[in-house]
Amino acid sequence: MTAWMMLAGSILFNVAGNLLVKQFSTNAEIRGPWDYVALPFVLGVAAFGIGVVLYGRALQDIPIVMAYPIQVGACILIIAAFAVAVFGERIGPSDALGIALIVAGIALLSRMA
Repeated sequence: MTAWMMLAGSILFNVAGNLLVKQFSTNAEIRGPWDYVALPFVLGVAAFGIGVVLYGRALQDIPIVMAYPIQVGACILIIAAFAVAVFGERIGPSDALGIALIVAGIALLSRMA
């Protein structure tokens, strides 16, 4: 059970990292390397790091052929929902179909493990 909690934590930190970097990218004017020393970007990178540590722990007990598809599929769904709700991004029919096909493929891969 601990490994699954680690995987869930990894997913949440990966999503947080993506959303923080997106927030930084949409709100910052990047003129040079020092512009990346902004709180959203630094927190996003830290979230990615924590997510990798948790993912590494989860892989001790969950096969990678199962853990990775679950992580990617969950991240795609959660990030897409946040992109629409928070950032006002639009997902058209072809985007929705693409996401559905990716998630279906990942579900098939994880069942084969």
